[in-house]
Amino acid sequence: MCVLLACASTARAEGPGIRLGDRLVLHLGIAVEGRYDSNVFFANDSAANPAIPAFILRVLPSIDLATRPGLRGGGTPHTIDFRLHAGLDYNEFFGPNPLLSQHRSFGLQAGALLTILPFYPFTIDLFDNFLRTVQPPFTPTQSNLDRDTNEAGLRLRFRPGGGRLEFDLQYVFGIDFFEERQLQDLNVYYHKVALHAAWKFLPKTSVWIDISDTPYLYQGTGPGVINHPNSFPLRAIAGLTGLLTTKLSFNLWAGYANGFYQTTAASTGQSPNTGIAGLDIRWKPTVFSSGSIGYKHDFANSLLGSYYDIDSAYIAWSQLIWRFTGSLKLTYSNIRYQDIQLASGLVDNASMPLRSRTDNYLNFDARVDYPFKDWLIGSLGYVLQYNNTNADLASASALATQPIPLNYLKHEVWLRLAVLY
Repeated sequence: MCVLLACASTARAEGPGIRLGDRLVLHLGIAVEGRYDSNVFFANDSAANPAIPAFILRVLPSIDLATRPGLRGGGTPHTIDFRLHAGLDYNEFFGPNPLLSQHRSFGLQAGALLTILPFYPFTIDLFDNFLRTVQPPFTPTQSNLDRDTNEAGLRLRFRPGGGRLEFDLQYVFGIDFFEERQLQDLNVYYHKVALHAAWKFLPKTSVWIDISDTPYLYQGTGPGVINHPNSFPLRAIAGLTGLLTTKLSFNLWAGYANGFYQTTAASTGQSPNTGIAGLDIRWKPTVFSSGSIGYKHDFANSLLGSYYDIDSAYIAWSQLIWRFTGSLKLTYSNIRYQDIQLASGLVDNASMPLRSRTDNYLNFDARVDYPFKDWLIGSLGYVLQYNNTNADLASASALATQPIPLNYLKHEVWLRLAVLY
């Protein structure tokens, strides 16, 4: 249920586009996808909680309006650049269960980016990104989890010395709101102030630092039983990015983080106060293939409880064969939710309330893309999701005597045809 927004860029369809003048180009896109989901509502597939499969029709239209490339595209320098993007994600569910049709959904994304003095030593970015996501609930009788997130901000970038030094100062104001009444205690405003500085001391190698603080201020406009604590997460990170060989590159970072979570009636004020680190290694043995492997140790603000600690590792491979591009990615995450609210209804194997929860999550993603034309792309994919957790959900039904396990296994197969002009 995490929402990620690109703070200073918007998604942009790829294709030849329609020229509207010397400076403007319009991109239109639409994708139609058929998907089979073996377990729409994340059930543990037991007799009391069976998995419900569904066929899903997705339609994803998009529109982009942007200025044409300037100096880097072979034109002359200019002082203003902008990007506008809008997209829709419509999902229709089909299957033997009559409840499936009520979970049809409409997601929405929109973004705008205005860049003043692009390609100059000093650049100003103004941006706004909106995202409406819809996730199926954990039981078919509940409403969808509808969530609206918006981020607006300003970024100042200074690149003296021909680009060897770079300084970014960014401010973001965000809102993250739920449309369902029972989740509105989790509605939050947040501010993020971040400084990034990098020094390219070799042609292909640089050192960098990131310092950020992100106050989360919860509004508590729902029923008042969740009561998520406010927090003021601080991060200070230093990293090194570069080449080990002509085919092997890396990004290594480490730092310190503290969540500064506040005490409430439902929260103890427990906070992460820890070192964080990560490593990504990328290998490109040929022009047609590339691989990567990585690991990170960090924490993140969480809807369940106050926050979660995470240790995550991945391995990925991409291969071009003739005009086919195939990719594989396997990710394992150990996620430890902390300071869980009693109102969540989570219990352990002895039916005692849980204040912490551990999930072992495995995700495997495979896809193949084939471009029939520069503007017409066919894709076939498969996704496996498996989650094993020590938490059960206490049933609200008087007829159920046992808690419901929250482990689940999900398979998804999808076929997509996209027109990106």
